[in-house]
Amino acid sequence: MTSLSTIPRRKFLTASAAALGLAPMAFLRAQSGSPNDEILIGIVGCGGQGMGNMTNFLNIQGVRVVAVCDVDSNNMAKAKAKVDGHYKNQDCKTYANHEDLLKHPGLDAISLATPDHWHAKIGIAAANAGLDIFGEKPFAWGLGEGRALVDAVTKNKRVWQTGSWQRSGGEFRRFHALVQNNTLGKITRCECGTPAGMSIQNHVPQEKWAEMIGKPPATLDWERYRGPAKDFAYHPMVHPWNWRWLNAFGGGQLLDWVGHHVDIALWALSLDHTGPVKVEGTGELGKHELFDTYINYSYQGTFADGRVVEVRSDFGGTKFTGENGWIHVDRGRLEASDREMLRNLPADFETKPPSHQQNFINCVRSRELPVSHAEASHRASSFGQLAITALDTKQPLTWDPKAEKVAGNAEQAAHPRLSARFV
Repeated sequence: MTSLSTIPRRKFLTASAAALGLAPMAFLRAQSGSPNDEILIGIVGCGGQGMGNMTNFLNIQGVRVVAVCDVDSNNMAKAKAKVDGHYKNQDCKTYANHEDLLKHPGLDAISLATPDHWHAKIGIAAANAGLDIFGEKPFAWGLGEGRALVDAVTKNKRVWQTGSWQRSGGEFRRFHALVQNNTLGKITRCECGTPAGMSIQNHVPQEKWAEMIGKPPATLDWERYRGPAKDFAYHPMVHPWNWRWLNAFGGGQLLDWVGHHVDIALWALSLDHTGPVKVEGTGELGKHELFDTYINYSYQGTFADGRVVEVRSDFGGTKFTGENGWIHVDRGRLEASDREMLRNLPADFETKPPSHQQNFINCVRSRELPVSHAEASHRASSFGQLAITALDTKQPLTWDPKAEKVAGNAEQAAHPRLSARFV
């Protein structure tokens, strides 16, 4: 694996202790309150995905969750109770804002699971604070801020792992290995299927909306929640789940899932460090009085070498067709036109890889690039951000993937999804 050219934080502290004539272990414990082989992690965002990631970190040997942060005090209290219950103490600290959590003594890393519009801002702050980051997908709300986040991670020589966990999943890893092992021969078609619609949770009856609009509960810091989205008024249907169907905060199914099935396609095609030169397609926006993301879509990206990656909302998974047949992968399923093709794994294929969170922790220690590193995750997310721009403007988009600029279309170049509006 590629290595980050930096000194691991604890090795740096050990070297600093030696320079000061201090016993390394004593110095490390004074800095972090933990042995030098223990990774201290803070949780930013304690909702459903944040709690799931936190649970995984709690169960990894050599990792200690020491602090939690959420703008919803109920979520934060539940997270603290879970951490304290796991360790059988009351030591987990709570922070109402991420800026204070990032200053927690001895912190090594954070787990970041907020609405999309906060990803880049918090991720950049964490990287600048010298912390490693396990961040949820999509990598960022917009393409410009995604590039700023990659730059911050790179400049500070931080480890970033995106929660695109399929890269650590059995059937998806097999698909990747089969494609890389030339099982299909020359590939003639690449199809990705991501969900349609809006999975709206109706947790507040519509007849109560009017009396609640603009009046957030005392347990929710709405000003902090909307943060860089600025003037969006509180609506009771936004938090905790439905924010993702609002362009102000998320990107709907299209952007939610581009970090899964499209990410797998780009990984298998070795396109982690580039983007398409042309994106075009069509889409249908949801007809809802509040929510405004795409519910049906069909788009494609053409790369400089002529390869085309298609994305549609009428099926699921990633399917490649080649001169030898086809292979289709989805969650819990790996199929082929000829099942014998599924045996064509390389001799060094790892049958029991570490979990996605364990891969991150391993890389925090080794300083190697994790499987879902920042550049790869930015390129996957940018594929969706370019698609939204093309669909919104109803025009094909011509793109320079190296300069990351639109060619010849001022309207598209000014689209919010291509800006750095949230950093």
